[in-house]
Amino acid sequence: MNQFRLFCTIVVTFVSCFGLSRADDWNQWRGPNRNGVAPTSPQFIEKLPATGLKPVWLSADEIPSARAGGWASPIVADGCVYLFTHGKKKVGKESEGRAKYPYLAPEKRTGMTDEEYEEYEQNRRDEQEARSKAYKFFEVTYCLDATTGKTKWTAENVSVYTRFPHSGSPIVIDGRLLVLTAGRTAKCLNAKDGKELWTTKLPGEFRDQFWQSSFAVVDGVACVMCGSLYGLDVKSGEVLWSGDERETKGDHTSPVVWTHADKNYFVANGGGDTICVEPRSGKEIWRAESEAQKSTPVVVGDLLITYGSSRKKGLRCYKMSATSVEHMWTFQGAADSGSSPVVVGNAVYVQGERRLACVDIESGKAQWTATLDISNPRYTSLVAADNKIIYAFDGVLCFAADTSDYKQLMNAKIDGEGTMAEEEDFRKILGIAELEKTAEGQKQAERLWRSQFGKSGPLPCTTPAIVDGRVYFRLKDRVACYDFRKQ
Repeated sequence: MNQFRLFCTIVVTFVSCFGLSRADDWNQWRGPNRNGVAPTSPQFIEKLPATGLKPVWLSADEIPSARAGGWASPIVADGCVYLFTHGKKKVGKESEGRAKYPYLAPEKRTGMTDEEYEEYEQNRRDEQEARSKAYKFFEVTYCLDATTGKTKWTAENVSVYTRFPHSGSPIVIDGRLLVLTAGRTAKCLNAKDGKELWTTKLPGEFRDQFWQSSFAVVDGVACVMCGSLYGLDVKSGEVLWSGDERETKGDHTSPVVWTHADKNYFVANGGGDTICVEPRSGKEIWRAESEAQKSTPVVVGDLLITYGSSRKKGLRCYKMSATSVEHMWTFQGAADSGSSPVVVGNAVYVQGERRLACVDIESGKAQWTATLDISNPRYTSLVAADNKIIYAFDGVLCFAADTSDYKQLMNAKIDGEGTMAEEEDFRKILGIAELEKTAEGQKQAERLWRSQFGKSGPLPCTTPAIVDGRVYFRLKDRVACYDFRKQ
């Protein structure tokens, strides 16, 4: 083992042992160290039973998602599952007919100049805002028992319209739940009963913007991205500092904590760069031209991993110090609009477009790549436990954290009752092969398949939580817990 690999191994051990929460918690988005890795884990199953894996529990109450409730991810702390939603209720007459200015995906903007697209977007915002008058908006924070899934409490508040539902994932630390809600509003609740401790309106203009950032907390300071970077006092909610609106500009990325030489720092993507700031003052220490934007950086010891939205921007690795940052390598074999990679051992595992890649952390060279049989996967981050990596996008993919080759362990669907099984096993359970023997049976099989899986499965763009071998998914209509422990 050379010195670099020895350093990485020591670093992973250090981060696992000295994280910001108990090792058995997943108290914030992407886990206790915001790197997507469960610090401790029992052995995971490597194959699903042919009859499917039943959930330990499904939340009794339906929890709206996506356009009706947002895309926030569940977290687990002190025996509870927490989830934030942003929804709406119809109170008036909705505008008739299709929108004149629907959302245009990048591939549909061909031929439009930047000025034409900017004008189109302005018209779209005006139209959406007019249509929103038919609704009242609200936000609900859920607390579920992590063992049973039963609701322990909910906290509901009146909210405001945003172009997309606000989807900030909460963080729980020292009995306090912090979440960035709609309308540039930061909230702190008592994690035991949901009672409000403080609410702070962050300075700055607001019309219909949505920010999906999750707080990071260290040294009594809560840091979040809300148009620009902010630092708040955890106990009072007082705004301690705010970053420059251009130099720290950002929306969906979340800051992370970096500890170096017994000092803590926040590291965040902002203004097209990745910056390091002091927690109490917000003073900038250094800046890297990473071109990372919506993804969240990954810190492993003194190594920084960033991920861009194009292959030119790529996956990048930097070596950090208390005064500067040094670029180590760039891998340009993958890109994604907003997902974050995961580091396990001496490799970075990354998803981009329909590709998975395993990249050596020392050299930046691809160890292997694989193609996903998924339509347009994006915004969904990888998580890991027991040297296995989970990717939850519509279905559940699990593969080995192995640098020698791509080794798929499961590629499962989840039906309306919460059963998780391989597609081939579901085909047997539902008798699809028999139905497909006739033309009419093929139509029946297609309807049956859609009825089972059309409105079920993991909610895309969310990240599972992993605690003691149990994996908590936000499904399209509720939260589910599965026991992945090898029996």
